[in-house]
Amino acid sequence: MSDCTICLKKVYMTERVDANGRRYHKTCFKCSEKGCRLTIANFQSYDGILFCQKHVPKLQAIVRQPKRSNEGGKHANNAFHSHEQQNPERETTP
Repeated sequence: MSDCTICLKKVYMTERVDANGRRYHKTCFKCSEKGCRLTIANFQSYDGILFCQKHVPKLQAIVRQPKRSNEGGKHANNAFHSHEQQNPERETTP
């Protein structure tokens, strides 16, 4: 016998659920977000906290967006046009 991870009371063989190396009462083995009943097949654990598949926290990905091509092209075009304005005689004739 050992203690339930949630309520810290003794867990007897007939009422226990073992998941993620921890022991729970069947009644304590529920989603921490909405209290949904869990089974070994449908539970999720995040930082040791139990969730159902619907309520498990979604990872927030850090997405770096590439520089917009308009910004890069805008600066490049301005530099090109300013260079043309500085050297108008640069045109070559065949």
